[in-house]
Amino acid sequence: MTENRNLAAELALLATDVDSLAKALAQAQAELEREREHHRRERLQAEELRQQLRLARRRATAAERELVRVGAGSDAAVHRAEGKERELRAQLDQARQTIEVLRHEVAQTETERTALELNLREVLGNLRHAAQTAGHSTDEATVVTAHLPDNGW
Repeated sequence: MTENRNLAAELALLATDVDSLAKALAQAQAELEREREHHRRERLQAEELRQQLRLARRRATAAERELVRVGAGSDAAVHRAEGKERELRAQLDQARQTIEVLRHEVAQTETERTALELNLREVLGNLRHAAQTAGHSTDEATVVTAHLPDNGW
């Protein structure tokens, strides 16, 4: 009977060990399933990240092409603007030279006008003097005075 008790005790211990091992196995299987699920999610996330990376690379490539296109357009616009600026500066210089020539011509014309006016006064003075001299010799002579319009010249 002691042998039966010992055997029963050993069976009870073995049953307890089997229960403990079954629980450990169930926990290990649950942990394994959680790890598998975790790895599955990580693989899905990794694949999603790879797709996002491919898309980002495509966008970066397109952006680089656009940047090159815009840069080339910008360079062309700068070149056109510089050419237009040179052209306008040349026109401005030419206009300044023309203004200087015209100022010189106006000054020269004014000098000539002043000289002509002075000559006219002298001629009129000479005519008056001649008329006065001629008037002393004849009583019928008529003195004519010229009135010049003042037109600013």
